[in-house]
Amino acid sequence: MSKKLVGWTSSPNVRGTIDIIWSCIFVVFLSTWTTLHNNVPPVKKGPLWRLRNKALLMGVGLIALEYLATIAFTELRTALTVRSHMKDLGYKEWTLAQSFFVAMSGYMVHFNGDHKPISAENFIKWQRSGTIRVLRSTDTVLREPKSHSMDSTSIELTSAPKLVKALHIGSHGSAVQLPWVSKRDIASRGKADVFLKGIACAQIGWFLVQYTARRAQSLATSSLEALTVAYVVCALFSYFAWWKKPYDLETPTTVAVSPGHEVTSLLEDAPLSIPMNDDPDLPLFHNVLWTYTLPCTAAVLSFSALHFLAWNDYFNTLTEEWLWRASSILFVWFHLVFLGFAAHMEKNMKIPPTAANVANMGNCAEMKAIWYVFHGVKFLTFGNSNATLNRIDEVLLSKCRPEYTPKAPLVVFFVFHTVCYFAGRFFVLIEAFASFRHAPAGLYENVDWTGFLPHVQ
Repeated sequence: MSKKLVGWTSSPNVRGTIDIIWSCIFVVFLSTWTTLHNNVPPVKKGPLWRLRNKALLMGVGLIALEYLATIAFTELRTALTVRSHMKDLGYKEWTLAQSFFVAMSGYMVHFNGDHKPISAENFIKWQRSGTIRVLRSTDTVLREPKSHSMDSTSIELTSAPKLVKALHIGSHGSAVQLPWVSKRDIASRGKADVFLKGIACAQIGWFLVQYTARRAQSLATSSLEALTVAYVVCALFSYFAWWKKPYDLETPTTVAVSPGHEVTSLLEDAPLSIPMNDDPDLPLFHNVLWTYTLPCTAAVLSFSALHFLAWNDYFNTLTEEWLWRASSILFVWFHLVFLGFAAHMEKNMKIPPTAANVANMGNCAEMKAIWYVFHGVKFLTFGNSNATLNRIDEVLLSKCRPEYTPKAPLVVFFVFHTVCYFAGRFFVLIEAFASFRHAPAGLYENVDWTGFLPHVQ
């Protein structure tokens, strides 16, 4: 054991490879995980299903985070639409958080053993038709008695409804009364989203400051850090869109109705959960230019353009360098084509270019491409003589909804660009880590923060 004495010792002005990788992975994971604001899950699904569902969405975010940003702004547009209609119906105190609560399957109807959510579209249309009615905070609401009896004489009234299971035994033709759910009630059921978002935003901000400082001092940066910047900036757009949406709300407000009520027939074929890209067919009472069109455009273009930050970074081979550059150009081109295709949808196909409609269009185009290949191979090998193959052929074709399926040239164009895009996405994800096998020494130097302090000579 050495007995040599030393004075003040500074920390080494270097960072390790694992420091860079861990920092980037942690920031991307934190920003992506806290960005996801899932809808209320089906009542009968447990914690494992919710965790798996969120993990799958996170996987989508790691591959195409800009798609989650478009979903976030689609939900924001839905919530703004619900709020506008509620105010038009006389609910002047209705808030954006309550509108998100509606859009995320917050209200459900219980009948015949099932819990079916009321979509945002039905929530507004049924109020205007008198099928349902939202009680105000000063009204009374029917709550389920402890005995769970279906006898209407045992139902008790309360004037201070909480976010608990409510019961209305409606007869055919009577309006289903939905209890008032206040902003405080919603916040009490959700998790501490402000705290989590605050931590995530602080971590994101510190990472961006460090990256900017390295650039300012001409220190080497890695392609993984550039990729992380693209992820976190895109995540910030989703944070903005989902800021008022309750975080991980797991329990809905359930309203039970009698089996003979008209609502049961309307919801009989409805799904058990509302998809996050649900787009209600409701008149818009607000300008979507600033709340949907421009933010979505900025999110997708910034995500793709920020890959150019690694344009002059060190790559191990010339092939890897130009593949990264080609991928960066491809991402920008793909999203420009996407925006042009969205304009084509709205102008020529008369379909609003929402996240749900674009997803339907993409699914139908891909299914039509699969049908082209299958139909061609079947025709060249068996013709129309094989009944089993003919049935498969008909099933594939039936999946192509005519209103969402573009013409054949557009199908080929759409599928080709999609395949190239995902090939580029997988390459940059692999290359971001592969580039560390040989890296310039300057990559591991820390920022000299004293260099940003004013000096007096």
